[in-house]
Amino acid sequence: MAFKNEIQAALKVRGNNVIHYEYVHSGEEYPELPPYVIMEYADNGTLREVIEQRKKIKTFYSTEELFGIFRQLANGMNDINSLLVHRDIKPENILLCGSVLKISDFGLSKVAVEKTRTITFKGSGTPLYMSPEAWDFSKNTIQMDIYSMGIIFYELAALEYPYSPLPRTQEEAKDLHLYSAIQNLSNFNHKLDPKIVSIINRMLEKVPKKRFKSWTEIIQSLEQTSDLDSSLDNVVAMAVATKNSYDLQRQRQESELRKKEKQKDDFCKLVRSQFDNTIISILQKYVDKMNMGYAGVDKAQLRYNGDIISRQNFISCKLVALKGKYVDINIEIVLKENHVRKVPIDRFWNDGQQYRQEEYIPQYRGKNIMAFGEISNSKGLGYNLLLVDSGEIYGDWLIMENKNNLSHMSQEKYRNEPFAFDIEELPYEIERVQGTHLYTSDFKEYSDDKFIGIINMLALM
Repeated sequence: MAFKNEIQAALKVRGNNVIHYEYVHSGEEYPELPPYVIMEYADNGTLREVIEQRKKIKTFYSTEELFGIFRQLANGMNDINSLLVHRDIKPENILLCGSVLKISDFGLSKVAVEKTRTITFKGSGTPLYMSPEAWDFSKNTIQMDIYSMGIIFYELAALEYPYSPLPRTQEEAKDLHLYSAIQNLSNFNHKLDPKIVSIINRMLEKVPKKRFKSWTEIIQSLEQTSDLDSSLDNVVAMAVATKNSYDLQRQRQESELRKKEKQKDDFCKLVRSQFDNTIISILQKYVDKMNMGYAGVDKAQLRYNGDIISRQNFISCKLVALKGKYVDINIEIVLKENHVRKVPIDRFWNDGQQYRQEEYIPQYRGKNIMAFGEISNSKGLGYNLLLVDSGEIYGDWLIMENKNNLSHMSQEKYRNEPFAFDIEELPYEIERVQGTHLYTSDFKEYSDDKFIGIINMLALM
């Protein structure tokens, strides 16, 4: 049914710059034959072959030639996108009939209003030309095709691919489209009309809303060419080139922010998975076994949902073993941006010590702390948990048992033992307890038995 619907839509696409579908056999009229399509014949190869030939002879297209080629392609896409989202734009799918460019292979494209979350028989596109949002199988939009065609426009103008290095795997391609900035077109072809650069830069914006809204907008921009005959035209061209540079700089900054956000998100997911696999896993076994052995009404509960977290880098769960008694576990995933300390400024003249603020990652014995938190019960007693970087992808959990250092203790600083430091205190206390301090701490390697022994004690107190 999908094949029939999409082919029927493709049959209606007409235009000077699209391959015409002359006849479609769905398999019904001649059951003995498989489905097939008869299309207009293109006799002069593909745009990929043309681009590769240009690269070999190292000859750029002139401004006039580029505007002419871009208009053909934009007109063809305008005709296709009036009915379909192509979603597999690439130079191999652009054919030459004589000297006329014609876009092909849109017969199995998605209907423009369709939304899909899975890869169909059409696939989701060719990795080198897929828009950032296409990787998430988002709703099909014209902006997806605008981005893909923007890459082809770039290749025609620069005779180079916009991203470097050229991706070798699908995952590398995804990372480039989602998180990397394009290379400056003018670095490859310094004679490019600044208007061409600005059109391509806008087509290749990561955020769909920042791209052109329609092919009509692109066609109008392509029609408004300047001959750069007057001094005013040259001044304007310089101003446009400057604006292009600012746009490219903004895109780089936005790409860098997206990359950092991705790294942060991946790190948080990694820590959460370790929390789930280690802490939640054994707590759930503890609760299940307790409830199996208890025939009463007030069953033990573990309240936790790893997917619903009010703040990205915090994890919380609550264990209720007895009515009115509980154990809370609160963990902060350590992100450098959330920890600031004062650092002395070195000065050559003596005018008093000054400090600057510095972001940092708290450490335990020279190793970065990936996460830390507190285990505390309804009476305020507890322990601390640390996840310390082990040098491998996964860290090592440590249990931190804290006591008063009676030789340095004053009455107002005394805490009932065992006690947990608040999360806010931990960076300071971890650093201090390793020397002479009001409190001492014992850092023990995590084991399921040790951890459940502590949980059981706190839950039943």
